[in-house]
Amino acid sequence: MAQRNSPADLANHTASLSISSDASDGYTVQEALIRDAEAFVKRAFENHDPSHDWHHVNRVRQLALSLRNSPDVADEQLDLLVVELAALFHDLNDAKYAKTTVYSSGSLPIISSFFDSHPSSYILDAVQRERIVKIVDNVSWSKDCRRREARQRSHSLGEEPSQQEKELDQWLDSCREFWCVSDADRLDAIGSIGIMRCAAFSAVKMRPLYVPPNNAQMDSRPPAEQGEGYNGSAVAHFHEKLVKIRGDRLYTQAAKVEAERRQQMMESFLTELDLEWMVAAQGAEMAKMV
Repeated sequence: MAQRNSPADLANHTASLSISSDASDGYTVQEALIRDAEAFVKRAFENHDPSHDWHHVNRVRQLALSLRNSPDVADEQLDLLVVELAALFHDLNDAKYAKTTVYSSGSLPIISSFFDSHPSSYILDAVQRERIVKIVDNVSWSKDCRRREARQRSHSLGEEPSQQEKELDQWLDSCREFWCVSDADRLDAIGSIGIMRCAAFSAVKMRPLYVPPNNAQMDSRPPAEQGEGYNGSAVAHFHEKLVKIRGDRLYTQAAKVEAERRQQMMESFLTELDLEWMVAAQGAEMAKMV
């Protein structure tokens, strides 16, 4: 898998491309900041596979901004600059692609290096910078899964969550900018683009795309299907994660509606996969009987 540049390398390279706030080309400082962030992310992701490339980031950016129109967000005071920058930066700390240490708990040097090396960042105050970092630090699906599992364990043991956990939960449930970025990232994992992204990442990981059902019912859905090699396949990833991206795994009303439309498309795709295998398998058996 291709690896990315270090924070220092990215800062040194993209700082030289930074658009000066004094430029006479008509850009506002905010527009210059966005263009600098785009150049920074494009440089970071220039060797990424198609599942997590610049186009994915740009789609998440567009989706996140579009969720501003969701009824449960539209009446709120939303910082669209925070939304856009957090969406652009949301995969910079992705463990799947990290060249060096993956940072957590609010420490993301790769984003700090951007703020420190680009003059256009001066328009961001400390609260905005902290919010951007916190969104990026918590947008991960796997982190959300771990949080949910920890809550369930604590509840089953009759334990109270820690003060830190309570504060994080309260922030996650109230930060509308986080809602928009998190929902946008998850929407881009499902539907037709989600299918293509799953196939692209599977090719990089050298995992099989489809493992035929190995049970009497020819049912490819877990727990019925646990055949050899299934758990490492692309189709298993649909059931492990993708089909779960709906309902309470999303925050905004608009994202929940869009997710249902995309889920219907994926259900049709999974049904078609099974039908195509069944045509081949049953046809082969009939041929042997002739």
